[in-house]
Amino acid sequence: MKSGQLLSYGKSVGTYFAASLLPMLLMAAVNPLIALNMSPEDYAVYGYYNSFTALISPLIVFYMLHYYTKRYYEVTEEERLRLKAMLFKALIFFSFAVSVLCLAALAGYIVLFRKDIRFPLFPYLAFMVFAIPLTGIFKLEQTEFRMARNAKGFFRITVAAGIITAAANLLFVVAVKWGAAGKLLAPLAANLIVFIYLIIRHRSLFRVRTGMAEFRRALAFCLPLTAGAMLGYFSNGFDRTYLESLGNVAEYGHYIVGAQIAGYLTVLSTAVTSTFQPDIYEAIAHRDRKMFWRSCCMQVGLIALVVAVFIIFCPLIIRILTAGRYVDSTIYARIISVSVVTSAIYYIINNYTIAKGYPRLYLHTTVLGSALIVAAYPPVVTRFGYIGGACMTGVSFVMLAAVNLVLLVLVHLRRRRL
Repeated sequence: MKSGQLLSYGKSVGTYFAASLLPMLLMAAVNPLIALNMSPEDYAVYGYYNSFTALISPLIVFYMLHYYTKRYYEVTEEERLRLKAMLFKALIFFSFAVSVLCLAALAGYIVLFRKDIRFPLFPYLAFMVFAIPLTGIFKLEQTEFRMARNAKGFFRITVAAGIITAAANLLFVVAVKWGAAGKLLAPLAANLIVFIYLIIRHRSLFRVRTGMAEFRRALAFCLPLTAGAMLGYFSNGFDRTYLESLGNVAEYGHYIVGAQIAGYLTVLSTAVTSTFQPDIYEAIAHRDRKMFWRSCCMQVGLIALVVAVFIIFCPLIIRILTAGRYVDSTIYARIISVSVVTSAIYYIINNYTIAKGYPRLYLHTTVLGSALIVAAYPPVVTRFGYIGGACMTGVSFVMLAAVNLVLLVLVHLRRRRL
């Protein structure tokens, strides 16, 4: 790699990293105040309902951003504008309609099948569900900046959203003291502010003529991806839903705190992924193997380095971020942090699968992988309890990566024979 290109990568990584780091630092700064105003029971309620986010987010947003990234380098600038306008409208109207259906379905499931649940249903479930469709056009804006390699634009919108979210948490959890309700209401309020801003900023997109044909093509492409991503709930969220059934609310609350703090690493890994994702897609489109492997190795290496530093300093980090109230969460945070590395490896394989035009292969991967994960949870959790659940977060992505690789090999072997 030439020195000029390396410098450009460094600047890009630094900007994306800063865009993710600053909001995370803001939340870290207010987290001790939040911890002082939330009991283990509050964290348990918040963690339980927030766990469903991984299940319904793909359905509400319908994986449309992956269709945009796939088509970005394949269309002209004018076609790209029409594509963006179509997705912009779909992420507003289609997503809100689906979110209403998701709310009804989840409420029905909890009322009919989880009668022994220890947490009240409303308003917590509604706050969680309706925060999701408000993120659609925000993520589209971030994707546009990433694909256009506009790191500065990505930085501005991401940091602004992070500041608003931190302020909302201070208002609803610390100032008003609404506990779990405030913790779930904060992202809803913050997302609504950003949503309104982007509606006003891009109101011209409503005037761009778009056809149903392109929307149907997007739905057809995204349907198997959406179904597969929903099954991804079993590797990212199922642990929190399943562990609630153990009945120890206080320990479950500590688990949620550990998972939440380990989740900060996902924010940092997203910064690294944001830098290398366009290069990986471009390398696949142009069949540049050298560029592909270089980008993959640099991405996973940087993420692994961050996770290693976190594991070393985890006790101190949790003591500071929870004002010393939740030091028992350290063991869960350490174990769950490993999943950031295993998930990075899996999502590279996943992106390769999508970019090569195998959306159904991704669906098959998640179906088989999810079946293995669900089968593994009961014996592991029965034997090791909450620690077993934490271990499964990392092992789940290993299972998915292995299944995806096997299916990719089988597809390539089959194509060679034809």
